[in-house]
This record gives sequence, structure tokens and C-alpha cells, in this order.
Amino acid sequence: MEPELRTVLEYSSEKPPRSKLEPHRELIRELRRKGRTYREVACLFHEQLGLHVALSTLHSFVKVRAKHRKRLQFELPPTGLASTESPVLEHVAALKAKPVVREAKRARFVFRENEPLTLTNNGGEL
Repeated sequence: MEPELRTVLEYSSEKPPRSKLEPHRELIRELRRKGRTYREVACLFHEQLGLHVALSTLHSFVKVRAKHRKRLQFELPPTGLASTESPVLEHVAALKAKPVVREAKRARFVFRENEPLTLTNNGGEL
């Protein structure tokens, strides 16, 4: 890295959070875990903290952070792991290796031009 850029990075201050709810993220998470509605959380913020928050703002705040948490929570293990380390991975590998056999749809009707439709019985005509 160039020395000028390194100096800029060292002396640049961190940006303040973009959301007024960011300092209260853990409180919101705990209240939601305990079953509090967005309306109850907004009322609590208004009464206790003097912070006016719209329900849609709370919902968006929680939704955005939930997506981020889920992405980190469900990361797949590195591909270098042997499948013998996990029975689930073995089962998934076995299912992937199994060939997919699809039966052709059996026709229910026989179509001939200028004739009415004819029902079929297990592939043969009635």
C-alpha cells in the first residue's frame, strides 16, 4: 500500500452510525426475542428515551440486520473437509450422486384430428 494512503487511513476517523437505532441494537434484539411487537418497542423508545421511531423504521432496521446474521450463521464448511466428518454431508453427497429417474407422463387422452377425445387406461386405450 502506498504511504500516502496508509497515512490517510490512520488519521481518518470512523463514520458515525447511519441509523439512530444502531446504539440500541441489542436492546431491540432482546425485546423482539421476548415477543415485544414493533409498536411496543416504539412506545418504549418514546416514553423512556424520548426517541420517536416509526414502526416501519424499526421493522426495516431489524430485517436488515437479520439478513446479515443469517448469512453469517449458515455459512457452509470449507470444501476441503472430508465427507466422513459429518453424516449429514455424507447423506447429501449420496443424494447428489443418486441418478434422477423421471417417468414420462402418461397420456390421459388420445387426440386424433376430427375425432372426439378418447380416454386411455394405463397407456392403452379404453
